[in-house]
Amino acid sequence: MPGTALAAAVVIGMNWRPATAEDAVLLAELASRTSDSEFSAEQVLAFLDSWYVEIADHGLATEAAVAVLPPAKGRSRGYGAWWTRRDADSDRFGTIGGRVVQLAESTPGLRVLQISVPAERTIDADQLRALRFEPAYPLWTMVHDNKTWPDRQLDLPVPLRFARWLDVTPDEFQAAYEHAYIDQRPVEPHTPETWDLLAGSDNFATDLATLAVTPDGQVAGFVLGFHQSAGGIELGPIGTLPSWRRRGVCSALLSAVLLRCRESRSHPISLTVDGESPTRAEHLYLRHGFQVTQRLVTYQVQL
Repeated sequence: MPGTALAAAVVIGMNWRPATAEDAVLLAELASRTSDSEFSAEQVLAFLDSWYVEIADHGLATEAAVAVLPPAKGRSRGYGAWWTRRDADSDRFGTIGGRVVQLAESTPGLRVLQISVPAERTIDADQLRALRFEPAYPLWTMVHDNKTWPDRQLDLPVPLRFARWLDVTPDEFQAAYEHAYIDQRPVEPHTPETWDLLAGSDNFATDLATLAVTPDGQVAGFVLGFHQSAGGIELGPIGTLPSWRRRGVCSALLSAVLLRCRESRSHPISLTVDGESPTRAEHLYLRHGFQVTQRLVTYQVQL
């Protein structure tokens, strides 16, 4: 759910309240309505485990929800999102965006809040600037062309070997995740408990999760995937530890995953990437047959 394109609306007389597990179905419907993806109640439950979520009720109906993902330990950056039942006009856009900022300001340890909006929605950009948000970096949604497939399984550099999700513990994966994304901009702070919950969901593509590990079992790179309700696959997170970059690790992992997707006829295959990644990850995905389908702009505000 992180990275979903944002839509906003304002309803007079909103009453805000914390979201609970009982709101999962409602939130899934609301998020699906304002994005290009379908979300399940199970995905929302995993989402609620990590994010602070508030719901705005108006009368008997739920009109909007805002969410903030707190920063990981030792970090100060968090992420915001919101979903609404109706579109907004420019004059009233700021009410829900302002509520996200308020929720972020009350989140312990959070100093920088980021959100992403479609690049073509200039109305969003103007209103976000009014809320003190400044553009930070481009974010691309990419989809595989269903034609460009690896002709063979690539080898990992010695002494790495392929491993599956069940070969490592959530703590081992969390350590690798933190290290691989230490210099990345669009990174979601998680905990070992979050990975345990996500991996236990029906959406987690256990058969696709592919890792590169060292002889002593440390994770050097990874490609995970999640089943989408429409039958496709969302790849991510994808990462390589800095000491193993530019040695073909990610290419080998991605090739293995794409070959499995082809065998299972899983399509569409999508992912989200920093459009100006310091690792030039977007160029790797383009070479493997992914095409840009949506361009977002990530904005951030210093709290």
